[in-house]
Amino acid sequence: MTEQNGIYRFEVGSLDLTMISDGNIPMSSDIFPTINAEQFHSTLNKAGIATETYPSDVNAFVLNINGAIHLIDAGGGKGTAPTLGNLSSRLAVAGYSPDQVQTLMVTHLHPDHIGGAITESGAVFSNAEMILMETEYAFWTNAENKAKAGDDGLPFFEAAASAIDAYKNNLRLISGETDVLTGVTAIPLPGHTPGHCGFMISSDNDDLLIWSDIIHMPYLQFDNPNITVAFDVDPQQAINTRLKVLDQAETDQLKIAGMHLLFPAVGQIERVPNGGYQLISDSINTRC
Repeated sequence: MTEQNGIYRFEVGSLDLTMISDGNIPMSSDIFPTINAEQFHSTLNKAGIATETYPSDVNAFVLNINGAIHLIDAGGGKGTAPTLGNLSSRLAVAGYSPDQVQTLMVTHLHPDHIGGAITESGAVFSNAEMILMETEYAFWTNAENKAKAGDDGLPFFEAAASAIDAYKNNLRLISGETDVLTGVTAIPLPGHTPGHCGFMISSDNDDLLIWSDIIHMPYLQFDNPNITVAFDVDPQQAINTRLKVLDQAETDQLKIAGMHLLFPAVGQIERVPNGGYQLISDSINTRC
């Protein structure tokens, strides 16, 4: 395991993985509709965060399988938030170039997960096949869903459309629990979006679940998994999925990784006496 600014290298069995931070995106109290602003700011204060918003990490993961380079999500890029956009430079520091990426596995089509994969001129990873859940594709390409989205939701549909269009000639739609690469299985985790999914990485009896957006703010949602975010398409299903995954990860002592977990965004889940959970973070052994 090695660490440097925004980059964390580790292994799952004989496979090499690299977590790369694209930066962070500020989340205000209104992102969490089931709690009030006082609860939100009290949580920030207890965590030692002296800002009005929570700087939520935005991560992507590089998977090296026998020299073949694959990417899980692509961050949001500067177009999503000015505090994002570090993926490309940190890929280079990690020793990778965009044209090496053979597969772009997308957990869901929210802008902070696919914004870094597109530019005005098209695909950033021009040689990559995009892998996406069919249910995710169907939701974001449905004209009726887009019409219902309103002004606040419209940018999400436009971002999804841009990503799909950029990779339309090299797009693979999958459904259900599916092996997508040797040692990589897509796991449906619906609720946050209809086709939200994670990827189970397996090698030499070692497993890691990259669970994407099961948790957005560790200080809140590990303590109370019933807290939802405004971006959840189906909040109750998101809660049910979160509870199921947390229980499975703790019971099976499964190592997990997430797109909004604190650096290095990899660790194991532990129950705490209040009925919630905590993350025992990999390498630096901090508790979130």
